[in-house]
Amino acid sequence: MQATSGPQYTQTPQQNSAPQTTQKKDNGAASAVDFQNFLTLLTAQLRNQDPLNPADSTEFVAQLAQFTSVEQLVNANNKLDNIASVLVAEGIEKYSGWIGKKAETVGAVGYFDGSQPVEYRLSGLSEARKVETVITNSTGKEVARFASLNNASVQSWDGLIDGKPATAGAYAITAIYYDKNNTPIGEEIANVFGQVNAVRLDGEDPEIILNGGVRLDPEQITGIGFAE
Repeated sequence: MQATSGPQYTQTPQQNSAPQTTQKKDNGAASAVDFQNFLTLLTAQLRNQDPLNPADSTEFVAQLAQFTSVEQLVNANNKLDNIASVLVAEGIEKYSGWIGKKAETVGAVGYFDGSQPVEYRLSGLSEARKVETVITNSTGKEVARFASLNNASVQSWDGLIDGKPATAGAYAITAIYYDKNNTPIGEEIANVFGQVNAVRLDGEDPEIILNGGVRLDPEQITGIGFAE
């Protein structure tokens, strides 16, 4: 089983920064209603107070000041909610241009669909005299090992295990570097390629979903190119 080299992928992530428009809430109407309620309560309080022991005017001033402070806090919270909503929407939208394209990923597993080879890239180690690519399944078991190129070209795993197609699923791809004495001198997790199928929110953070349901943070994407 031999690794094969393919075309270079040198694209860098293209972020779609199309501006977003949001519908602003009319907080003024709600504030006016609340203020009318306050005036109604204040009038009722004045009307029903004990004429022999009227309330101190400073109490009404204090109540009005407290109401104004609460009203300002409510308006500030509403504005912060609006800002947060805009930021979340932009967080999704700026990655939407990646959907349908091929992504080069860092620290991610590769997905074998049962037929198409899985592409990957190594960094290469100049002092190494031999490189082996190791394929590991989801349980951590090594299922394939073969000689690889000691450079940064795009290579591929054909998806075969002992001459037979592997079961469709996620596989980790790593490389082991050896010196002239066949002693291991380094190990590396390969950059794996996969197609971006969707962008969604994980809480408040955007999440990139590749083919096979592989989920990544946007920071794990190092390059974007057109899918074949």
